[in-house]
Amino acid sequence: MEALRRFASFHMPEDELRRIMAGAFEINFETVRQSMEDHGFRRTASGRFRVPEPGIVITREHISNALEQKRVGLITERDLVHWATILLMNDAYVLDPGDEDLIADWLNDISLNLSSD
Repeated sequence: MEALRRFASFHMPEDELRRIMAGAFEINFETVRQSMEDHGFRRTASGRFRVPEPGIVITREHISNALEQKRVGLITERDLVHWATILLMNDAYVLDPGDEDLIADWLNDISLNLSSD
């Protein structure tokens, strides 16, 4: 749980989270191109762990922190895309009920509309 919390706040890099969660949570990012115009991608995740109750709440502050870290160059666009995708695909994370729609929109926009290349 602590690793998942630290990752959500960018206090742990993705590779360390993957190492810690190996066998319990796996995520794959693939680029799928069927033509030169196709910029498709496939993201798959599998979790084999008991989902915590309550889950780790993702708030506006998480998004603000992530965007600020990208703005000042502490993380790459790829880091940001992977972060948002992992938050969306790992059932240990829940969106703040008071801002659920806004947070979901931001995470989806980051995950789907930025480049992870």
